Amino acid sequence: MFRFDHVHLRARDPDAMARFFAGLFGASAQPEGRPGRWVLRLDGQTLLVGPANPDHPPAPAPAFPYCGLEHIGLGVADLDAALDHLRALGADVAIGPLQAGPLRLAFIRGPEGVMVELLERREHDPC
Repeated sequence: MFRFDHVHLRARDPDAMARFFAGLFGASAQPEGRPGRWVLRLDGQTLLVGPANPDHPPAPAPAFPYCGLEHIGLGVADLDAALDHLRALGADVAIGPLQAGPLRLAFIRGPEGVMVELLERREHDPC
């Protein structure tokens, strides 16, 4: 009945947000046709980026962590290699890497406080 369609991000600077996802994570970014609107595709998923609504000024981004849609999670096979790659591109590694049981994770801070989690799932070692 339901299927995932997209995540929509509003940004004061939508071009910077599109560059963040395209430049660091390899998302394809195409202008949507109206100024400041982007369609990004990442691993078969769609991120829509649009400007702030001129009739309703945006509130400041909440401090991380918070309740609600908090971050976007991306799986990686090798967290250390992914972090090395992203740091070389100038990424802001805000948190991590951290170990949480069989998970290794880190958070990248993007424009306007958007957080992207990188998650490496390791098989449980019974020893």
